[in-house]
Amino acid sequence: MTSKTTWGKRLAGLLILVAFVACALLLARNLSAGPGRPQSDDIVLVVPDNVGKDNRVYVQAWEDAALEEGVRLRTMSASEFVRHGLNGERTFAGVILPDTVHRSMTTALINQISQFVQNGGALMQVYDAGILNEKGFYEDGASRMSTLAGVQYGFYSALRAKMEAQATVYGDPDVMADLHIPPGRWIVADGRAVLSGYGRDMLQYPTLQTRGDYAGTVLLRSEDNSVIAGERAVGKGAVLFVNLPLTYLKLRTDGVLMHGFLSYFAGHMLEQPRLSPAPQGVGGLVLNWHCDARICIDATDKLIKDGVFKRGPFSFHITAGPDQRQFGDGLGVDLANNPEFADVVHGLMQQGHEVGSHGGWIHDWFGLTVNEDNQASMETYLQKNADAIQALTGKPQTEYSAPTGNQPEWATRWLDEHNVKGYYFTGNIGQGPTRTYRNGRRDEHIWSFPVQTYGQYSTIEEAYMSSIPEPEIAAWLTSLVKFTTDTGEVRLIYFHPPGAVRYLHAIDALMDAADAQEARKRFRWHTITQMAEFAERREKTVWQVTSARGDLRLNAENPQTLNELTWLFPVDRYDEPRVEDGQASVNREGDNWRVVAGAGNKLAVAARLKTGS
Repeated sequence: MTSKTTWGKRLAGLLILVAFVACALLLARNLSAGPGRPQSDDIVLVVPDNVGKDNRVYVQAWEDAALEEGVRLRTMSASEFVRHGLNGERTFAGVILPDTVHRSMTTALINQISQFVQNGGALMQVYDAGILNEKGFYEDGASRMSTLAGVQYGFYSALRAKMEAQATVYGDPDVMADLHIPPGRWIVADGRAVLSGYGRDMLQYPTLQTRGDYAGTVLLRSEDNSVIAGERAVGKGAVLFVNLPLTYLKLRTDGVLMHGFLSYFAGHMLEQPRLSPAPQGVGGLVLNWHCDARICIDATDKLIKDGVFKRGPFSFHITAGPDQRQFGDGLGVDLANNPEFADVVHGLMQQGHEVGSHGGWIHDWFGLTVNEDNQASMETYLQKNADAIQALTGKPQTEYSAPTGNQPEWATRWLDEHNVKGYYFTGNIGQGPTRTYRNGRRDEHIWSFPVQTYGQYSTIEEAYMSSIPEPEIAAWLTSLVKFTTDTGEVRLIYFHPPGAVRYLHAIDALMDAADAQEARKRFRWHTITQMAEFAERREKTVWQVTSARGDLRLNAENPQTLNELTWLFPVDRYDEPRVEDGQASVNREGDNWRVVAGAGNKLAVAARLKTGS
């Protein structure tokens, strides 16, 4: 009897010990699931259960943005997310609640999101996400999501349509840099960095009016003092509130804000490794020259004599017909009958510059005439110009720029069908190479290269006509070199040779700044074709991360080659990464470890999480 009693006590004690250890392990897991461990986990885009073919494009826009920004993102339905958290598990670091497509949410989902954040997760809450209840109605008073956001908004019952407003958005230049928005896409007004765009120095964006103090760090505000973006701690986690319709804007050729906030969320808040958008992780510029008239020829000669074309490679696009403004004016390049200029272009090609097509044979007439309804009569001019470029270069055109920036959707499809790899674009200003969305449709294979602007100006000629001082243009151009060097990203700028010679000192300042950074291996020139081919290959890369025992392990594969693909690991999170399989070099650049893959199809890298992170 005594023996049985002793055994019973021992068994009870053992069970208590097992229970204690299990609780301790569960507690440790919950604690480690906070900000200390997020970089090993995915970011999840939580979408409604009823996302179907008709509204799938809203989700694809986010997935494309994540792919282009080198951020790992997976999509999860609302009900799946609610079920996933029933046992307190969390195998991802962050959640994004998108605007437009996810306006209606159940109370159960909102509660689950709140618990996720309290337990250490990070939330990116966008604009009108969750502003409607499960029945599709507004709540009385402020939105239910105000508690997480940290500021009151969504007062439909009191404000009705005035709940939303068009607002100028401003912040600090350092915040714009953190959001990867280049100088020129914002201008300084009254000591503030104000978002701007082609044709308007100060853009206005749809926002929701906010009330009261914000319990966090404001990133962006509007002129009525509404919070446009802010970051704050909630429990063990954090919330990034973005009071802008990022999905809506991305689908209407203004994607720089979605890309910027996605990069900020993954990089600054979660400090996750990301796949660099640039070869070897080295930032740079695409310089696209547009030669559209006979006056371009002498100007190009002056630029050659100045040594500009000793740099590069650049993208040099030509409108090849004999006329410029209208039929019979004789002001065009007339490429087929201009052997002297053809020799000049051949010389540029021998230096490594890429020759492309600048539209449809007669620059001004084509740009002013082409529209969505006249493909049948206008595509012949695209073909004539493409044929002239091929006759000169001996190969089909691979890059294109539209006269006056006028590119109907049918023209993009025509270029795609003719295997053009990339085109200059006047939408999505401020971004790097991207898949463009227009009217709910995504470009299939071709890459767009958004032009960079200086406030409302996109060309030097426009700046010249507005009497912008040359030192001001020089400061902007050199700031773009600094921006791309600091961010490790690629942007496109463009000039017409006749305009460039009017600001030759500014062009020389640009070249000198680029030379200095190129000598330090921190800057590169690219052509549209080179970057489109790299982006196409990079997009085929499959990579994932796992973590165990304080190590993060990254595995990557590419069916062609991983060569020059680069992963960035935040220095303050990781010790120096170790290459365990495949070929790669590791070096430090700024705040990141840079892992640059060599030849081969597979790569495995491990990096230890720093103690205390």
